[in-house]
Amino acid sequence: MNYRILGKTGLRVSEIGFGCWAIGGPFDLSGLPIGWGPVDDNQSLAAIRRALELGVNFFDTADIYGLGHSEKILGEALRGYRDDVVIASKVGNTRQADGARLKDFSARHILESCDDSLRRLATDHLDLYQLHNPTLDQIFSGDAGEALEKLQQSGKIRSFGVSVSHPSEGLEIIRQNFGGALQVLYNVLNQKPADGLFNAARKGGYGIIARVPLASALLTGKIKSSSFDPRDNRNNFLTAARLSEALPKVDRYLELCRGYSLSPVQAALKFVLSHPAVATAIPGVKFPAQVEENIGASDMEMPAEMLESLRREFKSYNFYLRHGIKI
Repeated sequence: MNYRILGKTGLRVSEIGFGCWAIGGPFDLSGLPIGWGPVDDNQSLAAIRRALELGVNFFDTADIYGLGHSEKILGEALRGYRDDVVIASKVGNTRQADGARLKDFSARHILESCDDSLRRLATDHLDLYQLHNPTLDQIFSGDAGEALEKLQQSGKIRSFGVSVSHPSEGLEIIRQNFGGALQVLYNVLNQKPADGLFNAARKGGYGIIARVPLASALLTGKIKSSSFDPRDNRNNFLTAARLSEALPKVDRYLELCRGYSLSPVQAALKFVLSHPAVATAIPGVKFPAQVEENIGASDMEMPAEMLESLRREFKSYNFYLRHGIKI
């Protein structure tokens, strides 16, 4: 496993991380499925422990994943390994008593939610605390920054950052020097962040966490239709019409991968890591076998011609931005 520094946070992170959304299990917000379908906690625990064995030290979760269940499972699995890992969580998405989604970036909510996350994760501090896909107005017009700085001063968090929905938001965050890390949606089919955001991040000292590097599993080549489990959030955005547009692009991607030693999964991860601004990629994981395939990408090389062909073929596609998909 190779390691990189997450920008000015100074955190040393494995370049292949562990995305913990899926291990939260099924849940809904405003009547929509938000999880990734059924999950076996024993498999989740085994996957985290296998990741530790293979050198993964960066684990990214959020208080909303499984309504706290993801954090609980992660805390259980990392018991005894706290000094060896970097734990990142996120705050701002809440579920009201009637099941409706509410975005809350008030200082009171952030401070209270941090304590709740620490309890579930069985730790006294978070290495990185991120605002979870806020608008720019929610970041800068309220007291979120004040709350994060207070948590940092108290030692409850080491550093903070923002998970953004659009590259333009990241540019403004850098301009205002808010936090030290940005989490962005970046993959072969959605390369927009590399246009300007990544260079600005490098100049500003911001570490980049690349989420959805496998394009919601499209780049595995295993998705052929929109027949997902009813509790899978992909029902919300991978509609039949959108898949009919995306799958020919996926077929072309798989064609470009043939003849190389990297699997489609490893090629997708290696593509993301090929940009020097990216510190870590966080594919979602449910099973130990997924961990093992993901990890293989770290020590493999992507031929220059393969990298160039993937950039050339898909640079302007931007599937998620094209359809306004925010995950």
